[in-house]
Amino acid sequence: MKIRTFLNQSFDFLSSAKNKWRYISISTGFVLVFLLLFQPYGLSEEVSSPVNPIINIILFFASIVLNTFVTLSVTQFYGRKLLQFENVTYQRYMLWFFIETLALTLVNFALSFIIPDLGNDFEEELNFGFQLKVYFKTMVVLLFPFMATIAFILIKNLNDEILELGDQLKNYQSTFRDKQKSELLEIKDENDNIDFSLALINFLYVEASNQYILIHYLKDGCVKKHITRNRMKSFLNQTQNLPITQCHRSYAVNLLNVNHKAKIKGKDYLVNATIDALKVPISKSYLHIINTEVLPRT
Repeated sequence: MKIRTFLNQSFDFLSSAKNKWRYISISTGFVLVFLLLFQPYGLSEEVSSPVNPIINIILFFASIVLNTFVTLSVTQFYGRKLLQFENVTYQRYMLWFFIETLALTLVNFALSFIIPDLGNDFEEELNFGFQLKVYFKTMVVLLFPFMATIAFILIKNLNDEILELGDQLKNYQSTFRDKQKSELLEIKDENDNIDFSLALINFLYVEASNQYILIHYLKDGCVKKHITRNRMKSFLNQTQNLPITQCHRSYAVNLLNVNHKAKIKGKDYLVNATIDALKVPISKSYLHIINTEVLPRT
């Protein structure tokens, strides 16, 4: 995918209120833990300095936590609406990330009038170069919880998608099993002659290669294979009224024998209900069909 195409795609990870609160909570917690544990940017020297009493240190950390929570809450729920950054592309949200970092820096600067910095050099904080450094430091720290939130949402959405597809498959299978459990599947060759037949419930999936299709089916608890001279397109036309769906250019699967969808090493597979080790690949071009075709047939 080209970078321009990617940047123009819709950025919807932080569209819902729930995901916004996740981002705010993760960022607030991360900032506190990060500063307490690692004490970067010379903070460890200032914390250990006898010049700074414990109350000032507590107030300093509290001000940063308060700044992060309140500012992100305002910018996410009000700022994005006000400045029209609600439904944006990746490119637009990158701009918003810079704006949000600026808001955090400005609020932190305003708080320094009330709660002095541990460095006890207020005149230095009035210097533009100093605040520019604070801006970039804030951006670096904020980037970690931002990426962590996106990763969390991606994993959660994927897990929800798998669970939803699993529920759909169960409903789908319960609808078809009773009336088609004993239905006979007739496999025809290229001349439209019956070459092989088996119970539909025993058919697992078909694999196409050039002018042949390889039938994978269940017999006496074992996976058997039968090869027939035919094309995938012809096979799908012959079985279009059955719960058999193409999931890959070279594969079509019997949905009655699918348990769930799984992602293995970045690729999607349909896992068999009876033989867990049996996995049928799903190509990206058929992923949407697999995710949406189950419900219309129920």
